[in-house]
Amino acid sequence: MPESSTFSHRRAAVALAVAACLAVLAAVVNPGSADSAPLTVTVLGQTAEMPPASCPGKIVNNVEVKPCRVEGHVTGFQSIADGIARPYEAPYDGKIVAWSITLAKPSTTETETTTNEVGFFNEFLGEPSEARIGILKPVEGTNPPKYTLVRQSPLQVLNPYFGTTPIFALKQPLSILQGQVVALTVPTWAPMFAFNVSSENTWRGSRLPEHCSSKEDIQGGHPQQGVGKTKSYGCYYSNARLLYTATLVKNPKVEIGE
Repeated sequence: MPESSTFSHRRAAVALAVAACLAVLAAVVNPGSADSAPLTVTVLGQTAEMPPASCPGKIVNNVEVKPCRVEGHVTGFQSIADGIARPYEAPYDGKIVAWSITLAKPSTTETETTTNEVGFFNEFLGEPSEARIGILKPVEGTNPPKYTLVRQSPLQVLNPYFGTTPIFALKQPLSILQGQVVALTVPTWAPMFAFNVSSENTWRGSRLPEHCSSKEDIQGGHPQQGVGKTKSYGCYYSNARLLYTATLVKNPKVEIGE
């Protein structure tokens, strides 16, 4: 996870937005009559407490007292989130109808207490800040684990949403099977990263073993964006959290009349 040039809980208040989004999605996914069976909806990656994203950083007397860290050039997913194992694994067949991402607001100016973090990350990892989600199918018997990308959402430019938690409804929901995983893909960089959190937060990244942490490893990384392609997830990170969710709607059972 790169840091800005001089450096290597906000909880998202989005309950009303989520409720409104789900109300619209319910009408889209299940436009049947008023007495239709209720939807089964699961928000993958959601926990009772969401740690804050790390930026902006802070400098006091030319000493970094709070770093700003982001993630980039990677596809990743949480293995454990706040003690919950496999939080992005689909518990049933269904469709991903929306996703959200909690974004910090990196600094854009040079002052006595801040640096131009956005400028640094643009130069180091590319611009604009952007992300998408992908559906991964695990490859059985692989170590380190490998995953095949079976489908993905359109890219979203994130800069206009810095400091908020946007929800992106998918015009074309992504089908997902039980046991498949919703991952976050960051082709450039995204300030949705919480670090120095409890050990009950770990995640996997699409990098090769022994190429997990240096600036060269991060800058030279390649996210998984080729549908049908398989990639190794050889890096396992602890005490850190990728701050995104995905809304899963269960496929309705089809009842055949007599």
